[in-house]
Amino acid sequence: MRVLVIEDDVHLARAVKELLQKHDFDVDHTNTAFSAIDLALTNAYDCIVVDVMLPDGDGMDLVAKLRKLQIHTPVLMLTARNEPVDRVNGLNAGADDYLGKPFHSSELIARIEALIRRAGGYTAIDNVTYGQVTLHRNSRTLEYHGNILELSSKEYLLLECLMRHPNQVLERDQLIHHVWGPDADLADNALDTYVYFLRKKCAQLGIKNIIKTVRGQGYMIHPNV
Repeated sequence: MRVLVIEDDVHLARAVKELLQKHDFDVDHTNTAFSAIDLALTNAYDCIVVDVMLPDGDGMDLVAKLRKLQIHTPVLMLTARNEPVDRVNGLNAGADDYLGKPFHSSELIARIEALIRRAGGYTAIDNVTYGQVTLHRNSRTLEYHGNILELSSKEYLLLECLMRHPNQVLERDQLIHHVWGPDADLADNALDTYVYFLRKKCAQLGIKNIIKTVRGQGYMIHPNV
C-alpha cells in the first residue's frame, strides 16, 4: 500500500513516515500543495494524509482541487484545527476522515487502514489506458488487443508514469524519482536498461516503438501507439 503524506512540519512528517513504514506502507512525502498535486496526478496512492495549514495554501482547498481533478483517493486530514466547524469544512471539501493533533500512532494507522478497506484496497483509477494499450494495476499486467503480458514492478511503474502523461516529455530525473524514489543511487544507464527491456516486452505483444527517446531530455509515450 502506498501513502502520500502532505505535511510541512519536518519533525512530524518524519515521524509519520517512519510510523507508516514500520507498518509496511510505501510513503511519499511533500510539504507543499503545489507538489502534492503533481505527485497525486503522477502516482497511484491508496491514501493521502493532508495537513490543513501548508506554506503555499490551505489543505482543504487542496483536497477540493484533487476532487475536481477526478482523484478519488481516500483522504485523511491531519491537523491542529480540530473544532467541529473545521471537521465539517474538511469533510465538505472532499476529505474522507479528519484526525486532530496531537494523535495516537495506533489511531492514525487504524484510520488509514479503515479508509483503504472502505475504498476496496486500491485507488479508484485502477487501470491506465492509452490508445489500444491498457495497464492493469492490481495484476501488474499490460494488455494489447486482448493479449496480456506480466511486467516487473519497476517496468510497471515506468510505463505507468509515461502513460499518465501521454503528451509530455518526462525528464530522466522525474522517471527515476517515480520508479526508484528520490534518494535512489543508480548507475548512469539503469533507466535506459529498463526502457530497453520494457520495449522488448511491448514488442512481444506487437506494440512497436511505444516509448520515444527525446534526446537531451528524457522519454515520452509515442503519440502513434
